[in-house]
Amino acid sequence: MYWEESKKPRWFNARVIAWALFDMGTTIFSMNVISRYFGPWVVKQMNGTVDVFNDTVSLSMMVAAILQILLSPISDELGRRRVFVVWFTLLCVTACAFLSVAPSLALGLLLFATANVGYQTAMVFYNAMLGDVADERHKARISGIGVGLGYLGSILGLLVSEKFVDTEHHLYSSVFPVSAAMVLVFALPLFLFVKEKPSLVRLNLAQSLTNSIGSFVTTLRRISRHREMLFFFIGCLLCLDAVHTVIVNMALYCENVVGLDPKEGFDLSPMWKDRILFQYRLSEITLFLITSTVFAMFGAFGIGHISDKTGHYTTLLAVLILWMAALVLAMFSVQRTLFWITGPMFGLGLGGIWTVSRAYLQEICHPEERSQMFAIFGLASRSAAIIGPFVWARVYSFSNHHLLLNERKSYRLAIAAVLCLMAVGFWVMLLARPKTQQPTRRIWL
Repeated sequence: MYWEESKKPRWFNARVIAWALFDMGTTIFSMNVISRYFGPWVVKQMNGTVDVFNDTVSLSMMVAAILQILLSPISDELGRRRVFVVWFTLLCVTACAFLSVAPSLALGLLLFATANVGYQTAMVFYNAMLGDVADERHKARISGIGVGLGYLGSILGLLVSEKFVDTEHHLYSSVFPVSAAMVLVFALPLFLFVKEKPSLVRLNLAQSLTNSIGSFVTTLRRISRHREMLFFFIGCLLCLDAVHTVIVNMALYCENVVGLDPKEGFDLSPMWKDRILFQYRLSEITLFLITSTVFAMFGAFGIGHISDKTGHYTTLLAVLILWMAALVLAMFSVQRTLFWITGPMFGLGLGGIWTVSRAYLQEICHPEERSQMFAIFGLASRSAAIIGPFVWARVYSFSNHHLLLNERKSYRLAIAAVLCLMAVGFWVMLLARPKTQQPTRRIWL
């Protein structure tokens, strides 16, 4: 039997660790490839543009969203999630590894898009597997463990990647196969040791293919009749615009607007004396991202714990307020010192929003529709990843080329645009209050 529950479930166990390690691996891809090095690879190494970079992200997210719509009902009807996690993760790993030998910008963009589709689609089914490892009382905490280990993986990935890139000559290709290898290593425990709960529905593949679209339409209709779920998904669509856009453009923003140095920074060599492996400098940009990621890790653990005590919905609103405050500070950061304050704020908000949103969705959806509901959540998230970078690229391009603003002002105007989307999303999320919300309980840290 795959799952046994006792009266006092041991919520921290080997399956939880194996499940959470997958988050650790895939977040390495998100940080190393999407956030840190692919943008500079396009703009600096291959002489592409910010528009091309953001549009490629948007298009790959669109493909991932379509795949999730088609495959999630099949997953629910077959009662299978792990098989989708495995194959799409392998697609991500393979495409990312070959990105290092892309002979042209066009092929590199295609390989990146393929890797991103694999990563984004695998994450939907991975999120749905939360119910396979978590009992009802500890979903947010276990979700937080996954998010927290994910950000620990981001730090590890950034530290390792500094040994494989040449920022002085803008050569970033060698970091991609290293990142792919790390993703695979941390995904293997889930592939081998995490099994799914038995499902009440077991159809064959042909029946599942026949019913998938109809099931998805039925799910959409059911969502439309539940106020809290409808507004939750709409609010996520708007709020996550800012989240995805910050993730994608942070490295370029740090270098081109704030002026953080991509080459020189903090020298680790004196700390390790004669140990050659650790004799290198962390660039200011990498150090900034690591600092932000440390706070994201603590945010995932801490906010997940608080959320289980005080309620997922209330905590979600607080996290969105934190995000808006961070965006305002980033937009008006005319001094480098002030911008270093926004990093931890973004980190706390980033760790918190994924932890609490996953737990809240688990709370309000029916167990037998879990994959489909997470597919809708994935659709909202991926649509935000389409809209956010697209809005950023259009606002930046219009202000830079038509309004003739300088690069810094164009970037700041782009942040103002996604801040507006976040503010509207927060207002919509206020309408997503659950009908029978439990009273706020005392927080025990």
